[in-house]
Amino acid sequence: MGKFVIKHQYSVEGYVTFRMHVISGNFYGVSNFCISERLLEEATSTLSIMCNNCKGTHRMNDYDSDDFILFTFKNHGRICISGQIGGSHRQQWLRYQFITDQTGLGIIISDFQGLIPK
Repeated sequence: MGKFVIKHQYSVEGYVTFRMHVISGNFYGVSNFCISERLLEEATSTLSIMCNNCKGTHRMNDYDSDDFILFTFKNHGRICISGQIGGSHRQQWLRYQFITDQTGLGIIISDFQGLIPK
């Protein structure tokens, strides 16, 4: 079981920074994630297409570290969300992986869309 929650921190000069809370099994991690507005818009579009087609893979990379989020469709509408938060250069970081379904991805897409400045 896993959970992925994002909260907007700030937007500056075409970049969006959000706080990621990841719960994966018995492990929990929190870290900031920075991405350009353009790449965030592309990600929401790609993830929406993936959600509609029930197939595909998309990776989002943090601008400031080696953190990433990887979305991979599995069979029967299940989605593997994996990645790393905290940066491997730090003393504490978390690599995570959990399975959710299309409804979980729909919530994440909506949250990402809410981060894009209008």
